[in-house]
Amino acid sequence: MNKPLGFTLIELILVLVLIGILAAVTLPRLQLGSQFEQRLQADNLVGLLRLVQLRAMNDPKAVQTGAGLQRCARVVITNTAFSLTQNCESTATLLADNVLDEHTVNGLFVGSRKLDIKANRNLPLVLQFGKVAEKIEDIEFLSEDSRLGRPFINDTRLVETLEITIGGKTVHIETEGYIHAP
Repeated sequence: MNKPLGFTLIELILVLVLIGILAAVTLPRLQLGSQFEQRLQADNLVGLLRLVQLRAMNDPKAVQTGAGLQRCARVVITNTAFSLTQNCESTATLLADNVLDEHTVNGLFVGSRKLDIKANRNLPLVLQFGKVAEKIEDIEFLSEDSRLGRPFINDTRLVETLEITIGGKTVHIETEGYIHAP
């Protein structure tokens, strides 16, 4: 008896389905090319902003100068990088490369460099959520702005939505503290 030559219809359909699945998974990443890493960093920025917001909402000393990296609730954003502020200062001083690398290796994301960042405000800027209590006797307690996680830029309350774009992906920070990147 002769064996049939060729493939069965089921084999052909199975191969086409597998090729379709592989194409659906790989093509979106290939189309973005070099922007994929930048868009990933936009997501990392959202995570870092949410982290510092939670710190400010739970720790009265999180927005005070000198707070350590495990406590600081201030983020510096420049045209090419973002990170927690050095020594948790209100000045736009990024963390050094070796500090970024050391903390990334230890599992704590504190910032990223070599990016193309645009914003609807002048850069550089220091973004924090909440502020230090105004009365010296209340310094151990959260201010109302800190409890609510309200954003401040360079010690001034945000009055319009801040939009930060990295790799074509825009991160929105609303005036009441809602952070999202659709």
